[in-house]
Amino acid sequence: MKFINILKSRFITHSPLILSHQVTSLCNAQCKICNLWKKSSQYKDDLSKGEIFDMLEKAKKAGIIGYVAWGGEPLLRKELPDILEYAKKKNFSTTVITNGYFLKDVYKEITPFTDLISISIDSNDELHDKMRGVVGIKQRAIEGIELCKNTETKVVINSIISKLNLDKIEGLVNLSKELNVPIVFEPMDIIDDGNYNRHLQPTNEELKKVFSEIWEYKKNGYKINNSYQYLENFTKPKKYLCHAPKCFVIVDPQGNVTPCLNTNFGNIKKKSFEEIFNSKKYKEFCMNAERCNECNGTSTIESSLAYSLNPFLMFAMIKNLSRY
Repeated sequence: MKFINILKSRFITHSPLILSHQVTSLCNAQCKICNLWKKSSQYKDDLSKGEIFDMLEKAKKAGIIGYVAWGGEPLLRKELPDILEYAKKKNFSTTVITNGYFLKDVYKEITPFTDLISISIDSNDELHDKMRGVVGIKQRAIEGIELCKNTETKVVINSIISKLNLDKIEGLVNLSKELNVPIVFEPMDIIDDGNYNRHLQPTNEELKKVFSEIWEYKKNGYKINNSYQYLENFTKPKKYLCHAPKCFVIVDPQGNVTPCLNTNFGNIKKKSFEEIFNSKKYKEFCMNAERCNECNGTSTIESSLAYSLNPFLMFAMIKNLSRY
């Protein structure tokens, strides 16, 4: 059934397959490269568990097959196990993106309903704690990873590249090797038009150098989950057609549907995904997005390349989304 949904999405409806949900505004970190933690006070306006269940029902009807929970810090959401269980009952593939601090405390509750957990680690030394603003966060994340490895849930390390950790790649790939867990690299996002973190954004030359280093590690057998096609975006820069709004949709903690940063197509409490995806406004946005290639994230670039029928990435997407 998921395979049929993938083909239908690509060749008929051109509507998203993945629901990327900021399940809470709460965050326990104070990251230097991200300011979402400053919105923790808004958590009282977050969607209730019942409203999230309704959203998942709407997502199912719209042909969405994947549910990604992030935040904020998703493990701070007490109902997260219930939400993930409900998503699995509706046959969604499920992913949790976390800083890992609370993972060892709740892994038994979430792993039965989670296909993949992505844990953020940006440096294999004391710098990571400083970057995230939490003492002990790296060690607790590693302890959580070790525990999750004993379950059926897949685990991956996600490392965000900024000017702060350009020289930390060797330590990160060695951590991946020691833990026997794959790792993904991607550059930091610019937030709020760059007012918060643009000074930490690597230059194109810095990105070319660091991703060339990552390429070599991947070529030498390290478990780097980025595709060569993604790495080439930095080692041999070239433009891509952005198809991200046709591949995934973001819903913020309050229920606003935002296929891209700084956009709003309504609130899921008042509209269905089908209404939004079939609207003239959304379809025009998807067409206009094809002229944009500013985002450097793995989800944006690899999904766009897969949608463009890159055979390797198209096969990988079908395999990953159909297996669960």
